[in-house]
Amino acid sequence: MHSNPVPASTPWGDDVDLAARELAERYVAARRAEAVAQAAVARVLAEAAELAASRVAALPRASAKDAELPVRAVAAELAVAAREPDGAVQRQMGEAAVVVREFPAAMTAWGEGRIGARHVRVITELGTPLVDPVARGAFEAEAVRQAERMTPRRLRAALAPMAEEMQPGSLTERHRAARERRGVWTTMLEDGMGSVTIVQPAVIVDGIHDRLTQQARAVKNLDPTDTRTLDQIRADLAADMLLTSTPNVETGEGLADGYGGLGAITAIVNVTVPALALAGVTTEPGELVGKTPIDADTARELAARAPGWDRILTDPITGSVLAVDRYTPSAEMKRHLRARDRHCRFPGCRQPAHRCDLDHSIDYAHGGKTHTGNLAHLCRRHHTLKGETAWKVTQHGGGVLQWTSPGGLTYTDQPPTPPHVRFVAGAELDDGGHPGTTRTAEPPPF
Repeated sequence: MHSNPVPASTPWGDDVDLAARELAERYVAARRAEAVAQAAVARVLAEAAELAASRVAALPRASAKDAELPVRAVAAELAVAAREPDGAVQRQMGEAAVVVREFPAAMTAWGEGRIGARHVRVITELGTPLVDPVARGAFEAEAVRQAERMTPRRLRAALAPMAEEMQPGSLTERHRAARERRGVWTTMLEDGMGSVTIVQPAVIVDGIHDRLTQQARAVKNLDPTDTRTLDQIRADLAADMLLTSTPNVETGEGLADGYGGLGAITAIVNVTVPALALAGVTTEPGELVGKTPIDADTARELAARAPGWDRILTDPITGSVLAVDRYTPSAEMKRHLRARDRHCRFPGCRQPAHRCDLDHSIDYAHGGKTHTGNLAHLCRRHHTLKGETAWKVTQHGGGVLQWTSPGGLTYTDQPPTPPHVRFVAGAELDDGGHPGTTRTAEPPPF
């Protein structure tokens, strides 16, 4: 019995696929160039960290707060020039300084394109706890050797046992210290989505996932017609529990308020939406203020559940805010500025306005007036940066801010274009049918 050979022209033939090989070679070359460029960025960041450290050292008896200000100022100088968040640049400065100072072999391999940024991250994360220079040097040499032939994930698995053996303290002691770094972070993703990262001891994280899995399977068993995947049900259950569950204890010493402690805290949703989208005429997205766009259906759902709206009238041509429905001067001014700014006005920052301070561009103590042409929302980080470092801001009318860095570079921050209608979940009407006080509204169950 004879079999027909597979033609060499097909993708699964025995002949060498020269096109695929060429792509692979070009890909490897591009990734090596990328690694070299990333290493060059890390060296610049490390130099910036060194410059900031020298300025901190020159301060006479600096407090912890004063000592951070030169670091913030240098980070902001780099970040605004590159159109990046200054907080992230400040963190990267610290990380780069550790690699350059403590892991020279890894830095050299990275700069030559022999390993990538993810390899370096694994090496530094596992090697940093090794305080003995001899042990760290031996670990680094072996880590670089293995990194040149492994993926980052396999590298971590290969190095973790070796790093554990070289650790000076017990795992119990290190775990106790690591617990102090637990926390929760949010990241806004594309298409109106977001993620929540929770850092807790591994046993708790595993328990959380296991409980969600068991509950998700129970939901599937109870309703075989449910078309959601197990992952989707887990995500829905986690969101439902975090948004609606009430803690059954007064969490933390000194936090009891007599009204349920943490159980009295509910979510506040601050959203903007175009009027035509609200009416269902268009599908223009709304916005989770200062964070990310949201789809029109979600915005309409939030609007339907809001006890009341705050209406803002805008110029039909320029979109500039003209008036609001509040008549108490101070409240009207605040609402006008929240509508104009919507988030922190330092270049690149997106901290929502309701979490920011209203700052006088020209200090009140120096004759600055309390009016909308001299006020802007700044988050606490950038409010401090403006007040305590050489960063300066000037207003040019219409909410346009011009920032000048300590290095003399200037950056213009334009106010966001406001939507025609804005509502805030939680606003309610007074007895006369006018916008009155606000209260927390229950978020939608999705």
